[in-house]
Amino acid sequence: MFRGYTVLKCEGIRVSFGGIHALRDVNFTAEYGNITALIGPNGAGKTTLLNVISGLISPDNGHVYFLGDDITDLPTYLRGQMGIVRTFQNLEIFHNMTVLENVLTGCHRHVKYTLLDSLLKTPDYWEGERFCLEYARNALEFVGLLDKRDMPAQDLPFGSQRLLELARALVAEPTLLLLDEPAAGLNLSETENLGKIIHRIRDEKKIPIVLVEHDMGLVMRLSDRVYVLNFGEVIAQGEPKEVQNNPEVIAAYLGEEGT
Repeated sequence: MFRGYTVLKCEGIRVSFGGIHALRDVNFTAEYGNITALIGPNGAGKTTLLNVISGLISPDNGHVYFLGDDITDLPTYLRGQMGIVRTFQNLEIFHNMTVLENVLTGCHRHVKYTLLDSLLKTPDYWEGERFCLEYARNALEFVGLLDKRDMPAQDLPFGSQRLLELARALVAEPTLLLLDEPAAGLNLSETENLGKIIHRIRDEKKIPIVLVEHDMGLVMRLSDRVYVLNFGEVIAQGEPKEVQNNPEVIAAYLGEEGT
């Protein structure tokens, strides 16, 4: 794939909950080599769109295309097998497991051995385990947590737990990475470090990223393209500076002009 290649395309997405329109005819595109941000006020429909992309919600109307294939009706687990990997607003880690064990749970895409191989401890089983261990260590090194690999996950500071969740996503070798408010709860230095890691994911691993985030400074620093949702509709899209100066965006989300 080349930079600018369309990895994800959402066309005419509509979602309603009890008569309330969460998404109204939303068109959205994510491209290879880019970080594409979704911003908007609370309740604008950002997480709902991520849920549609990842298969947690079926749209009332519209289509989702991934690498040219229509995946609108595919279940979540099949999308995961295709490489659509997501983190969530609320931490989804196993607190009583070690840091390394947490990351290993994301290695399912690489496991080729069968249940019988696992029970009999066949050569295929041991080869698969070595493979997963190497991937997990590499992911932890990438986010700076390798030296914490044997710690219980619950003993990590909150900011490091955020990085742990990111490492678990990376070990699955995503074709598309969906990040839902990854900087939520982080302090300034943790947010700066997270931003550097996300940039490296794009630049070194060449993984396209869809980023939902409320930290506008982070969004404007990281993103190649920004979509703005308000009341379930896309009101603006473009490069960060272009969106930042859009009067409709200023009124809807970034604050009234002149305040």
